[in-house]
Amino acid sequence: MNSLARKIGVANPHQFALHFDALTGMNTQSSGKWRSSFNGEKALSTQQLQLLSRIDPEVFKRHEMGPANLWQAMWAPLQGLRSILSTELALWPTLEVLVAEFEGDLLLAEAYHEPLTIAHLAKAVALHRLVHELNARIIPVGIDGEGTYRAIRRCLDDTSVAAALASLGIFDDVDAELSDWLAGHEELASTPAAARWNALASRLDWIA
Repeated sequence: MNSLARKIGVANPHQFALHFDALTGMNTQSSGKWRSSFNGEKALSTQQLQLLSRIDPEVFKRHEMGPANLWQAMWAPLQGLRSILSTELALWPTLEVLVAEFEGDLLLAEAYHEPLTIAHLAKAVALHRLVHELNARIIPVGIDGEGTYRAIRRCLDDTSVAAALASLGIFDDVDAELSDWLAGHEELASTPAAARWNALASRLDWIA
């Protein structure tokens, strides 16, 4: 709801209901129909999603995929992760190189104090799941996935990512969920940057 409100340029449930009613001829403002969903107290029903699709035809996709495909990265089946990583899969010859290049990009951003985005977090989560679930459940791929723990933690700790998630009212839930994923691997999640540069040096020829 917060994402949709931002898209149409309103700031709160009252303004959203007025905008929705003006476009649809309904009267949802007086009933407070959208307030509990804005506050995260009640999930949107299929009927509500159908109503919202009158003002945004992509609302079902937005609801299912999450901001920057974050819900898909967290909960979709493994085959659903390809679309999140489609650019990287086309760019790099192997999954091992893809993982190393992505982590290298995050380390560069960290070194130069560049802000990250929710899209970085979604890709970090997708790569983490892809590597670790393949190794554990399907076929060992022999890829160093240690850096993916740090990548997720780095994205969650980035002030720009945290602010973007908070503006959508989902930071606490996302942080709690992904912190559970990192439980028991706190040492890997907090590995110093220099150690990860050293680990990547043999895989990335641009690291001098």
